[in-house]
Amino acid sequence: MNLPTPVPVRAPGRRGEIASVKEALRFIDQLPPELARLSRWTFARALFHEVERTGKSRDMKAAVRQFRQALSNERWLEEDS
Repeated sequence: MNLPTPVPVRAPGRRGEIASVKEALRFIDQLPPELARLSRWTFARALFHEVERTGKSRDMKAAVRQFRQALSNERWLEEDS
């Protein structure tokens, strides 16, 4: 399932865009353990799993908003795009 708008990322070892729920989940699953345990990432992961389960647009909006916030907190959100 594609995200409404690709999310531009500039994380260590990863530049470019995340365009689907599967890519977002893969990105979160590959985080270092100390980051993956933080609530912002566990919440984003849970929300994306809910999107996979329901397919609802409101769930997608919440998941993308949380994902963008988590990226922003790490200073990994590419703001220029």
